[in-house]
Amino acid sequence: MTPPPVPPGPPATGGRGPVAGWLWALGGVAVASAVWAGALFATGTIGGPDADFAGHRYREDLCEPVSLDAFRKRYEVEKGEGGDNSYGSRQKGLDQSYCSRSLKDPRAGGDSLASVYVSARAEWHKASDPAGEFASRQLAYEDQSEADYGYEVEAVKGFGDEAYVVTERRGTDKGGLDGMTLSVRDGWFTFELRWSWFGGGPDDKAVPPTEQEVRAMLEGDTRAALDRLKG
Repeated sequence: MTPPPVPPGPPATGGRGPVAGWLWALGGVAVASAVWAGALFATGTIGGPDADFAGHRYREDLCEPVSLDAFRKRYEVEKGEGGDNSYGSRQKGLDQSYCSRSLKDPRAGGDSLASVYVSARAEWHKASDPAGEFASRQLAYEDQSEADYGYEVEAVKGFGDEAYVVTERRGTDKGGLDGMTLSVRDGWFTFELRWSWFGGGPDDKAVPPTEQEVRAMLEGDTRAALDRLKG
C-alpha cells in the first residue's frame, strides 16, 4: 500500500506574505502519511502497491480463527503438550501463520495407536502475486506418486479465486486414505487446511472416515476460517 499523492497547497491570501511551497508540501505529506497509516491499521498487513489480500487480515495465532468446528463433530482435540502447535511470522516479503492440532477419535478405543492431525497455514504474499504458480504447486503433487502411494489433485469451486483438493492414498490399489488438503488462493492471500491420518497397525481398531466425510469437514472449517480472517 503506497501513500496517496500529496495534495497541492492553497494560494497565499490576505495581508500575510506568501508561504513557502515546501511548507505546504510538508503539510500535505503529513496528511497523506496519516491517511496511509490509518489504512495500514485497518488492514493489519503491509503490502506492495499491488498486493490484494481480499480482506483477509493477518493473525499471529491462526488456531483462533481455525476453530475446527466441523472436525470436532468427529474428533476430540487433544489438550496439553502436543495438542496445539502454532507460530506467526511477519517479514518484508511475506507474512505467515501456522496452526497444528492433534486429534483423537473416540471411536478408536483407548488402546489405539492411530494418530490424527489437522494443520492450517495462511500466507500473505506481499512481494509477488502467487497466482502464476499456485495451480502448478498443487498439480506437482501428482508427480510425486509412486507404485504404492499416490496423490490426486482436483480443482474446487466456491473458494476464493481458485482452490484445489489434494488426496493422498496408500497401497498398490491406492485404496487407503492417508491425507487430504484443501488449498485456496484469494488474491495475494493463500490458505490451506490439511488432515493427516496415521494408522496404528493391522490389529488397531481405528478406522479413518471416508473421503467424502473428510472433504466435507475440510470445506466446512476452511470456509469458517476464511470468514473469521475477514472479521
